[in-house]
Order: sequence, then C-alpha cells, then structure tokens
Amino acid sequence: MQTNPKVPVDIHKTLEDNFKMIKEQGINEICNFMLSSLSEQDLPQHLRLQYLYNVHQINQKRSLTELCNNQLEWNIVNNIKYYGQDLDQLLKQIDSPFTSISSEYLRPIPQILTPSSWEDISPQFILHPIWDYNVNPFLFRFYLIQAQSTKLSIQDQQIILTLFKSEYKIDITQFNNLVEHNPQLVSDMITKLNQSGTNVNEYLDYLIQIKVTIQTLELVNQLTKNITLPDQFLNMFITRCIVTCEEVKQNQQQLARQVRLVSVFIKTLIKQKTFNPKKIYVELQGFCLEFSTIQEATQLFKAIKNAVQEQ
Repeated sequence: MQTNPKVPVDIHKTLEDNFKMIKEQGINEICNFMLSSLSEQDLPQHLRLQYLYNVHQINQKRSLTELCNNQLEWNIVNNIKYYGQDLDQLLKQIDSPFTSISSEYLRPIPQILTPSSWEDISPQFILHPIWDYNVNPFLFRFYLIQAQSTKLSIQDQQIILTLFKSEYKIDITQFNNLVEHNPQLVSDMITKLNQSGTNVNEYLDYLIQIKVTIQTLELVNQLTKNITLPDQFLNMFITRCIVTCEEVKQNQQQLARQVRLVSVFIKTLIKQKTFNPKKIYVELQGFCLEFSTIQEATQLFKAIKNAVQEQ
C-alpha cells in the first residue's frame, strides 16, 4: 500500500500521536492559506476580519500588525473592542462595500472548530444578545489605559473597580502611572484583592520600587486604614522614603519639601499606631538629626521618642 507523502504518518508511533501530527499540519496549512490571502488587496473586508481573528486565535504571539489595512483590523489583532458600538458603526469607519449592512447587536466572531470539538456541538435556540460588555476584560483595559494618563471621575473609577479581577495583571509601569494619576483607585484595587484573599505582595513590592511622591505617600497612608500592611513592608518603604530625601540634596528647595512630606507621613503613621518606629529607630533618629533645621523633622523626632517611651 502506497502512503500519501503529504500525511506525516510514522508507523513507529501510536495512532493518537499520528493524529496530533496530522492535526497540527492541517492547522498550519489553514493558517498559511489565510496569511497568503490577507496579502491580497481584493480580499473582501468581512473575510479579512475573519482571517485576522482566526490567525490570531491560532497563534496569539504572532504579530499581525503589518497585515492590517485599517484601524478596525488593527484593533481586532490587538484584542481591542469598541464598547457600545454595533457592527454597522464599526464598518463605517473603513472603506468597505459592506457599510450598508445593518446589525442590531455586535456579536463575538466565531471561533475555529477542531475535529475533537465537533461532537460537543448541540443545537441551541438563543433569543437574546450573547455579548455582555459588563464582564469584558477589554473594557477594563480600555479604562485602565485612560487611568494611566488622566484623573478619572468617581463613576469611571467605580467601573474599573467593578470590572477588576485578580487574574488581570498590572505591570510595574502601569502601576506607577496609575499611582501618579489615580492613587485612590489603586488603593481600592489593592483593598479589593486583599479582601478576596488574594496575595497583594507583588503590588506592595511595586510601591517600594517606584518613585516616592506625594501620591505614593497618600496611597500607603490610605492602605494602612483599609488593610493590615506587613511590618516588613512598612519598614522597607519608610527606609526608602529616607533614602529619597538624601538623593535630592543638591536641590535645597525640593529637599525641604520632600523632608516635610516624609516627616508628616511617618508622624501620621505613628499617631495612627499603624507603624512601630522602634524597629528602625536608628535610621529614623539619623534622619531627624540630619534635617533638624526643618520644623517637621523636629516634630517627628519628638513623636518617635514619645512612641518608644510608651512601649
């Protein structure tokens, strides 16, 4: 019996392993076909959108930006959706012969079915919209981008807080921008994670690494009121604040402002009894003596001595 050379069958492997090889080759051939079709300028717009989505689903790490002809295609390959717009509104943003098509609801683009999933298909009658934007991670990312560059209204902050889930990861750059523009939102997000039992140490580590500003101090102060922060974190963060003051010695005006901010911040924590100055007493004493000409540092020194004596 003559074997088809296009089918990668290996008689030394099991039937299941051979099936996986055939399946992978079939998917690769389909993907290559769609990629070659996308390079054709006369491919209808609705097919271009479907092919771009399918290729992205097969290999999400592959960059498809260079194949996009318009903003809508770019949005699809980058997982960006327009909230509240129907299909007709989206298609009007591009030059396409399908702009006259009207659709009442924007539904998700169908996923590719594999042979193993055919048996699971059963007829269902759906008489209502199936696209729920209220649980859409893309909507969360849309608001998150805005929150990194401008101060949001209370209503928008509540939307982000409602959409935010523990599996939505935020890197240190995004975190830094959020703290700068919306520190209250960051406080609420960390509090929500902590109350749900999620470990927030990753974001506390971010706080130690980013620049110490008035927004950062406000955030930590707010967190001490909402959750119990680890002593190790508070000790490291306050030590970081002290080091920051020593780094701006060349600018006397900025130095005095930074020392005042840090002194008032530490004094507030001591007054609230959320921080024990005894654990880093040497560092705090050196800080207060070095900047004893600044009134807030002198007041902090008195507060530290009183707190230690009370213990």
